[in-house]
Amino acid sequence: MSNQENLGPIPKLEIVDMHFSYNNQHEILSNLSLDVQDREFVSVIGDSGAGKTTLFRAINGLEKVNQGYIRLDGYLQSASFFHIPAEKRSIGTIFQDYALFPHLNVEKNIKYSLNKSNFDQKFYDNILSLLDVGSLLDRYIDELSGGQRQRIALARSLVRKPKLLLMDEPFSNLDRNLRIQIRRELKKIFNEIGTTVLLITHDSEEALSLSDKVGFLYAGEIIQFSTPEEIYDRPDHSIIAKTISNSNVIFGDVNKNKVSTFIGDFILDEEFSKKSKIYINVKPNQLSITRKEKNFVIIDKEFLEGSQLYILRDIDTGIDLNVKMPNSNDFQLGEDVGVEIIIKDVNKLLE
Repeated sequence: MSNQENLGPIPKLEIVDMHFSYNNQHEILSNLSLDVQDREFVSVIGDSGAGKTTLFRAINGLEKVNQGYIRLDGYLQSASFFHIPAEKRSIGTIFQDYALFPHLNVEKNIKYSLNKSNFDQKFYDNILSLLDVGSLLDRYIDELSGGQRQRIALARSLVRKPKLLLMDEPFSNLDRNLRIQIRRELKKIFNEIGTTVLLITHDSEEALSLSDKVGFLYAGEIIQFSTPEEIYDRPDHSIIAKTISNSNVIFGDVNKNKVSTFIGDFILDEEFSKKSKIYINVKPNQLSITRKEKNFVIIDKEFLEGSQLYILRDIDTGIDLNVKMPNSNDFQLGEDVGVEIIIKDVNKLLE
């Protein structure tokens, strides 16, 4: 993941073998490495307790690392022996609650961190225009909607021309429709002005829709770093498969590239020279419900954007399966049904 040995372009943000713990107790971040290239949009996702907030605070300089280092444009920002404080880092930060000043109007909020040495009137005017906030300059924060507050927080960060824009759950306070609208607008704006972005979030849909690369943070370490398509289609770990796509993690016996499981046979995207037991990634849309057999019972169902997600339980083993059926509400809670495989291609998972 790190370009430490690579003679290619210097990453905009480079984190190598970073460790962090509070009072030298249990490590929150362990051996964490991550590269963000110039003009790239990268997201780090993970469940609660994975270390997302600590990573955010370490990058923007609010926490000192115990080991490893953080570089910005090739310049050292943090190490066990060195630390640049947050206010001296060229990082624009957007917090979950936006951290706007209620006693200042919008214009003073946006210009808060500007001075004669870093004020570029043309760029400032361009940002106000792109974010459509020019008409709000005389208003106070309590007079703004959630979407407007988010734009003001973004404008305040961008007018400084930061080398990196660091965002912590910036859309979590917005309703779903507004989140989707603003995500699309921001992606266009970031591409237009060439901003390098690192988004910290628990929302996999958000990360996959916005990002060039996605890192999955688990137990303080990035366990997969790849494109949105790859991390969705071919997750490396069972925790990623379950979190991102509601996948079924199924145990089976593999012989060459054929995997035999309790619901049938699958085809692996690699061959094993010896017979082995492995876990595989079976997405809900690779399965279908049938009434030909009665070895499962429907224990729950949920309507998800035009499809039904059914939760089935094997009557004999108690194993649960997720099955996604497009435009189907034909099966009822408590009904005994069977499962058939409609797409056999799978990849191996690390447990």
